[in-house]
Amino acid sequence: MGKKKLNTVPCPICDGSIDGIAVEEESITEAKRIPVLVPAKCSNGHQVILFVDKKFTVRDVEAAGKVVDEDSDEGSVNKALKWMDGF
Repeated sequence: MGKKKLNTVPCPICDGSIDGIAVEEESITEAKRIPVLVPAKCSNGHQVILFVDKKFTVRDVEAAGKVVDEDSDEGSVNKALKWMDGF
């Protein structure tokens, strides 16, 4: 297997583009947990985390290092759980 290029998605901080991200296919297809978290940077340099499913679709994008309240509904774990509810 080789590398797979992910779709371009908007940055959650500045609406810049996050493009040109390539991942090893095995890192997604053989992952034990889905979605897979992929670190990336937008065109303006903001660090983000991409949530990628087994079909190499970016399901969510979140600012890296963003602090959220424990009771907040916006945490990455809660977002992943909401996304997985559809299965």
